[in-house]
Order: sequence, then structure tokens, then C-alpha cells
Amino acid sequence: MLHPWVKNVQQQFHLTSNPIAAQAMSAYMKNHFPYLGISSPHRTELLKPLLEKERLPAHQDLPQICEQLWLMPEREFAYAALSLLAKMQKQLTPSDIPWICNFITKRSWWDSVDSLAGGILSTIVCKNPECLWPHFEPLIASDNFWLNRTAMIVQLRCKEKTDTDFLENAILPHMHSKEFFVRKAIGWSLRQYAKTNPQWVIDFVNKHKEELSGLSIREALKHL
Repeated sequence: MLHPWVKNVQQQFHLTSNPIAAQAMSAYMKNHFPYLGISSPHRTELLKPLLEKERLPAHQDLPQICEQLWLMPEREFAYAALSLLAKMQKQLTPSDIPWICNFITKRSWWDSVDSLAGGILSTIVCKNPECLWPHFEPLIASDNFWLNRTAMIVQLRCKEKTDTDFLENAILPHMHSKEFFVRKAIGWSLRQYAKTNPQWVIDFVNKHKEELSGLSIREALKHL
């Protein structure tokens, strides 16, 4: 049975679908997912009443709600789940990490993985640095490159709290990867930390420039 909050989202979204826009949106995402054709600003407008404090679901209902939204065919429902998590992120704790991480490998693409890893999970890690190694070190050695990417970018929001030992450990095993999303993640994580500690990033790139891809190096040094 669908959760009432999910039913409300479903009703609002289906009432405003746009088949022509949906085709273009799906094509932009390499046709990995069907879309309803709801633009980001319009989706924000539709969700705004449901994200009001008095209409937010209970914290304990989040896993069920997000699961139901995530598995719906049209991609906008996953975006609704991400919006809900972002709205309630102050209530999220390390105990929420395992079920949130489950979505990394479900219907994976950069849009969902980056919002979860570089946004929701990164916020939890920054507030609770003690949870970084126990929860995310196992992802480094995974055969799933989306999980590898998650380990690399999960500290994007941490700034001076970034654990450089972990960042280095997340990057080193994958410097020879041919996967675009891994190479991009290496560069992105380094570029983001360069805003806080540019010399560390410069030294890291110089030390490993023979192993890092050109893409990773360009991304890492883009604003230096």
C-alpha cells in the first residue's frame, strides 16, 4: 500500500505530465528512464505544499516513502524522494546511512548518485565524521563504480573537516580506471577540496600525475 505522502506526490505529478517534454528529458538522460515531462522549477512548485512542516512525514516513514518513490518508473518520483530527504536532512543521522546507501545501486545514474552521495550523505558525514570510515571504506573496494564514486565525493561538503587520508584512500585504487564517472569523481573531489586546501591538491596531483587521467587532472586543477 502506498504511503499517503507518496499518493499525494503521484496525484500532483500525473496531473501535470507533459509527454513532449518527457521525450526530451529522457533523451537527455540517455533514455535510461521514462519521464513525466515536469521541469525542475515546476516540480519544486508542486512539491512545495507537501514539504511544508505540517505535511512532512514522520522520520521513521522515510525509508518506506523513498523506496516507493524510487521504484516508480518515471524519474521525477526519485527526484521527489531526493527533495524530501534534503528537506529533512537535519533529522538524518548515521543510522540512516545504510538504507540511503541502498539507493546508490538502484536505478543508478549520475543525477541520483550525486544528489545522494555529494549532498544528503555528505551532510551526514560532515556532522558526524566518526561515521565516515565504518560506512564508506567498504565502498572503495566495491565492484560497483557508483559506490566507488560515492566514497570519493561523500566529503564534498566537508571543507576543512575533510579527512584527507580517507580521500586519498578512496582515489588511489581507481586512478587507472577507464570509467568516465570514476575519473570525473576523482577530479571533482580534488577540485572541491582545493577550495579549502589548494596546496594539498597540487601536491597530490604532482605526486600521482603519471597515474591520474588527463580528465581527473584537468578537473582537479580547473580553478587553481
